Amino acid sequence: MATTLEAQRAAVRRLLDESSPADAPTAYYALYHDPARSKLFIRSDEAGQPVGFAGVFQTGIDLFRPLLTLACPDAACARSLLDEALTPGRSYILFARVNQLPLVRDLLRIDGVRILHILRLDLHRFRPVINVLARHETAYDGTPRCVVEAGGAQAVAGLNWQSPTFAEVFVRTDPPLRGRGLGTSVVSGVTQAVLAGGRTPLYLVEESNEPSRRIAEALGYVDTGARQVYADAVYLGPAE
Repeated sequence: MATTLEAQRAAVRRLLDESSPADAPTAYYALYHDPARSKLFIRSDEAGQPVGFAGVFQTGIDLFRPLLTLACPDAACARSLLDEALTPGRSYILFARVNQLPLVRDLLRIDGVRILHILRLDLHRFRPVINVLARHETAYDGTPRCVVEAGGAQAVAGLNWQSPTFAEVFVRTDPPLRGRGLGTSVVSGVTQAVLAGGRTPLYLVEESNEPSRRIAEALGYVDTGARQVYADAVYLGPAE
C-alpha cells in the first residue's frame, strides 16, 4: 500500500479524469494541494488497485474546519474511509462531486448544503471587458487578482485554486458597487490571466445566485452539467 503522499497521489490519479471539469475540484485537492496540509486515505481491491479515496485538507477557507473530499464507488467504501480519516464529533467542510453525497448521508450530520454548478469558459464566446479602473495584482500565493476600488468599496476577482489544467475563478463585489458591471470587469481580467497561464477557467455557482451566474454567462462561461456539493458536516463516528 502507498505510504508517502507522493505515492498515494500517484495511486489515486487513475481514479480521476484531470481533463474533466467534473473531477477538477477533487483532483486539485487530491493531487496538488499543499502537501504539508494534505492527507489521503485509500481503499484498494484484492489486486491492489485503488477503488476509492478520501482526503482531508487544511485550507484558507476555514482555519478550524478541514476540507473533506472523496471519490468512492459505494457507501461501504465511503464508510471505511471516513472511519479511518475523520474524528468523531469534529466539523468539516464537505466539498465533493454531488454523486458522493448519498454515500455519506448516514455518516455525517450535514447542514447548509449548497449544490454548485460547474461552468467552463467557452473560448469562442469569450469577449474580454476592458475597464481602465481595474487593477491587476498578484495574490499572496502567486495567483492573479483583479480589483476595482471606489469610495472605499471593492469588486475583486481571483482564484480559489489552480491545477495544471484548470483554475476556479471567484468574485466578490461590495454592495455599493453592485449593478455597475464591475464584477464582470474583474472576472474578465482574471479570466484573461488564467488563459495566459495555459489553464482553463472554471466558475462554480449556485443555481439560485442569478447575479453571479449572469456575470459568468456574459463572459462566455457555459454550464458543463457537472455538480459539486459544498456543505457543513460533522462526522458522527463509526457504526456501533
